[in-house]
Amino acid sequence: MTLIDGAEPAAAVPARPRRSPPSGIDPDERRGYVVWAIVGAAIAIPELWAAAGSKWWPTISATVGHLEHLWSPVKIIVVALIAAASIQLLRYPPHRNEYATLPGRPARWRTANGRLTRANNGRAELLPFAAAYLPATAIAVAASGAITAGLDAGRFVVGYVIYAVMAVGLLIVPNVLAFRWGKEVPFPTLPRTLVNLDGRFRSAVTVVLAGLAVLVVHLVAYPWP
Repeated sequence: MTLIDGAEPAAAVPARPRRSPPSGIDPDERRGYVVWAIVGAAIAIPELWAAAGSKWWPTISATVGHLEHLWSPVKIIVVALIAAASIQLLRYPPHRNEYATLPGRPARWRTANGRLTRANNGRAELLPFAAAYLPATAIAVAASGAITAGLDAGRFVVGYVIYAVMAVGLLIVPNVLAFRWGKEVPFPTLPRTLVNLDGRFRSAVTVVLAGLAVLVVHLVAYPWP
């Protein structure tokens, strides 16, 4: 390195320490990985099979596309839901646990599993019989799909039932329980699971988010791409 006369040598920039992942895995964190991996497989595998030419299983994109064909405002609803979810994540980032609100409005917190709640400091109580929640949801999804298929209601109707029951059991009911009554189900939200995963394998989160982005574009612009 060449120095100009009278100039002091530049100080060396210290190397940025590498972040070490947490050592142990909390049971709720582990359940989050399992639950959302199963949901991801239930969505991704049929999509990949459909791309390969198989039509035996109703993919989520084909199901939404069929709804859009029956009633065109569904496309607007899909875009609105995606936009609303994005705004909520920006307004209430999943890595934070407390949020400022307007004067006179009740404070907002996130529970240990990442759901918005009005419970003081996010101290939501575990739902009674919480251990049975996930098995009951899985049974409800399987039973409703099997009953609908047994009635020869059609491939897309089976898709409506399966994906609707999954949304109710894994998204709507847990979030309503946490926000309205301060009750927690025994697995974290998808955003909190991604935050946990980012603390361990950052590259894995990039792959997951890329897949979610492709799915969002596919839902909005179905049947393209």
